Amino acid sequence: MGSDHVRIALIGAGRMGRVHLGALRSSREVELVGVVEPLGNVRAGLVAEGIRTYETVELLLDRDRPDAALIAAPSDRHLELVALLADARVPMLCEKPVGVRAEQADAATRAAADAGVLLQVGYWRRFVPELRDLRQRISSGQLGSICQLSCMQWDHDLPSERFRTHSGGISVDMGVHEFDQARWLVGEEFSWLAGAAAGPTSVARPAADPDCCVLLGQLSGGAAVTISLGRRFPHMDSCWLEIWGTDGYARVPFMWDTAGDQLYRACMVEQVEAFARAVRGERCAGAEGPDAVAALNVAALAAEALGAAAGRANHGV
Repeated sequence: MGSDHVRIALIGAGRMGRVHLGALRSSREVELVGVVEPLGNVRAGLVAEGIRTYETVELLLDRDRPDAALIAAPSDRHLELVALLADARVPMLCEKPVGVRAEQADAATRAAADAGVLLQVGYWRRFVPELRDLRQRISSGQLGSICQLSCMQWDHDLPSERFRTHSGGISVDMGVHEFDQARWLVGEEFSWLAGAAAGPTSVARPAADPDCCVLLGQLSGGAAVTISLGRRFPHMDSCWLEIWGTDGYARVPFMWDTAGDQLYRACMVEQVEAFARAVRGERCAGAEGPDAVAALNVAALAAEALGAAAGRANHGV
């Protein structure tokens, strides 16, 4: 590849890592340096595909320092990896949510800022054409004052039990996408949030990690927000929204069933190419550290609300 390509290393080759690997290999603007992956059997599979691998980030930095890195490791490892790469002055695109608590995202944001390196956050929906168009319509006043926003995100299959131990619960694993989407689309912050698990379920789950839930909140400008999250859906992973304003209404089924996967993967390519341009010095077009902090602050409100709802249900209130 030419010298104008940004050389990016991928950190983590798990579920999301494979998605990002596909985006990196599909892009004409970046060059894949290699993949950092601690599991030997996974590294062996990557080597069989002709991909250079490293067991640790330290080995990567010592042997083939990249221009930038894409972090796709489990969420509870995000902070340590951001801090390590920031110390090495390597710009980063970190998969959401940059930790499982707001204080972790805040520490990661400060580490990158102190080092003077880019920290972009993987909220890929900011690259969905339909959502970008909707945001422009909202900001230009075409819908008038926003009254209500309803966001739905339903996955086809339950995540593995191993994944759940690292995910931070449904409000962190899934909800942060909706929290960031609402903030980005409307340009306002959440004032409060309530919620409840949606049942019934055959397996007992922690209050903060039900298989499905409904959240109700309000934005700082007064608009009501409803969020529906679910992990068992007859269709493939799907996301859609409805929005009501004083002068208009829109329904945007931007990711629906099997067709949604094509959009999802195309947006992943758009995201990494925008990151590459930011590494070259252009304005960052994606989410950044403060957005990760804000989304995780709302996730904490959601987890608290789900816990309170479970407490009331257990006491018959």
